[in-house]
Amino acid sequence: MSSPLINMALVFGLVQLANKFQLDAPENTNILRIAYASVQLIGLATIFYIYTRIKSKKDQTKLVYSEPKAPFSTEEPALIRTTFEEYDIGQIKTLLFQTFTGIAIIGFMHFKWGYLRPLLLQSVLGLRTLSSAPLVQVWVFGKEATGDLARPWKAANPLGGGEPATEKEIKAKERKEEKKKISSKKTD
Repeated sequence: MSSPLINMALVFGLVQLANKFQLDAPENTNILRIAYASVQLIGLATIFYIYTRIKSKKDQTKLVYSEPKAPFSTEEPALIRTTFEEYDIGQIKTLLFQTFTGIAIIGFMHFKWGYLRPLLLQSVLGLRTLSSAPLVQVWVFGKEATGDLARPWKAANPLGGGEPATEKEIKAKERKEEKKKISSKKTD
């Protein structure tokens, strides 16, 4: 079963459990707050652990990839030359930004409007999302970075598209850049 289907099943299951056992009743507010805060702290601790592992390994393996094209953009995507260490640190920054954005949104919904259900849902889905992140798969669970876990990692995009360029496209782009350099040197 694919990841989006599992996530939908989890959401529907949690909603049914919340309705049946009234898990999101006001008397459970503190329990839900503690559960949500615990999941977020586990996530942040995991991110810190991954960061220390990346820094200690210092993997300088070269990585060349093309940024995914922005939707509705006519610009050619830029060719990125980096190392595994730099790429993974960039992914950590992205994961941290997503985590803090989620905390801000859920916190606003909870404290402004008193919603409890997002706390309940994110207490479970937060762990699911964290455990399925490629960084966690590679650095915590020790899976090989091949196949779906080969860098650059595909960003989850509900609208589709935004796929990183293939090896063939990258080589063609590199040849095109080399030709531009050669032709610009000839004109000088």
